Amino acid sequence: MYILKLCQGDLSTNIGLFHTIEEGRKFISQLTGYKYEVEEGFEYEYFDSTTVPDYVELKYNGHIVPLTTYMFTGDGKVDIYWNQIVDLSTPGNGMIEGSTRVDAYSIPNNELKDYIEKREYNYRCVKEYLESKGHDVERAYFGSEDGEAILFTDPDEWHFLTHMDPEFVESEDIIKDLDI
Repeated sequence: MYILKLCQGDLSTNIGLFHTIEEGRKFISQLTGYKYEVEEGFEYEYFDSTTVPDYVELKYNGHIVPLTTYMFTGDGKVDIYWNQIVDLSTPGNGMIEGSTRVDAYSIPNNELKDYIEKREYNYRCVKEYLESKGHDVERAYFGSEDGEAILFTDPDEWHFLTHMDPEFVESEDIIKDLDI
């Protein structure tokens, strides 16, 4: 099941729950200005808040959902997100479907444990290597838009080395790949 969430800046509004994203897209595509785009393999859904009338009713499966331009914060794009949720009251078959956010990236739940273990292993390798060369090492930018990163001193000045992103995690020889 998926929750339809509309986000603009710091404001987010949950609209409804759908069994499939396709059902939800059928619902939200009634809204004038709805856009669905795929760029470099990533799906983006949004609409311009200025295209929403003062008052509009979206109808779906016997439900009427009222929307208004006044529920948004002025001009600009309203992003559409689909948050997958699992009904934990029904019996399961192991790992839940979906993904988990790690920094700015969504990692499939069935790969999450390996991803985190490899990420932390690569961080320890980089940290130990840099410390063996006399550098101080620090993790920084936790919670930032681009995700956590590694900084080091040389000799008294801090330098950015790399974000701990999927490319960092996928490296088989992180020291060589970072050319440090």
